[in-house]
Amino acid sequence: MKKVLLLVVCSFLFFSVNAQDEPLTGKKGQLILPEAGDIGLGVNMIPFFNWFGNSFNNNSNNTYASSNKFFNVFGNSVIMGKYMLSEKRAVRVHFGFNLSSISENQYVRDNSSNNPMDMVLDTRNIDQGHYTLALGYEMRRGKGRIQGYYGLDLILRLQQSTGYFYSYGNGYSNANVIPTSYDWGTNLNANQRVLDDGSTTTFGVGLRAFVGVEYFVAPKLSLGVEFGWGLALNSTFERTTSSEYFDVNAGEAGINNTTQGAVTAFSAGVDNMNGAVFMFFYF
Repeated sequence: MKKVLLLVVCSFLFFSVNAQDEPLTGKKGQLILPEAGDIGLGVNMIPFFNWFGNSFNNNSNNTYASSNKFFNVFGNSVIMGKYMLSEKRAVRVHFGFNLSSISENQYVRDNSSNNPMDMVLDTRNIDQGHYTLALGYEMRRGKGRIQGYYGLDLILRLQQSTGYFYSYGNGYSNANVIPTSYDWGTNLNANQRVLDDGSTTTFGVGLRAFVGVEYFVAPKLSLGVEFGWGLALNSTFERTTSSEYFDVNAGEAGINNTTQGAVTAFSAGVDNMNGAVFMFFYF
């Protein structure tokens, strides 16, 4: 936190020394502050701070300015947009998304072979997506380069996961009722092994009050910080887990399905007291 604030202060001082224009106009008569009809595009500065910090130490993954310190209600991948209704009012939109697809392979001994060197492949796969949309109304105060602002965001959130899908190289049989399988930590349970640990979908809605400061270091170019406090209601739909086992009566593999009920959670709190840092361009 201290390092982030130090970098922000140094940035402000650097630009202040190199920007000695009049408070509302630049050297060529350009307006410093955004006008009605201007569109703003925001850039996340935290990845820059990560790179900057890593440049001066031996840690290859500096985490003092990690993703949870910039609008953590959105995650680190955030596009920030703004439309100026007037010099003192604006509507804004933030869109965050994170996608991932993971496939893992592990070799285990082939139970059908007498050669201990023969192997078969166990795999698991998962796809995940996290989307957040925020629509807000912003009001501003200030007469010079320093502009304070405050307002309210409506936040919609969708998080989806296919859950882990497993496939195993060794099958069940009368001669092999407990086949050799790779243990990923949660997929093996006594004489059962998981095939699908259940897809999940979480939908959330929330309100976030925010307050921040922008300092215009050049015509329609600002650096800023923002803090917020929000309320969120998240609902996770029910999920079904499928496992397989050897059915002695049938002499083959059987399937066991288990359903977990839906979950609703309410949360409230300050979302980024560790410091939100951004750069905005207005056109």
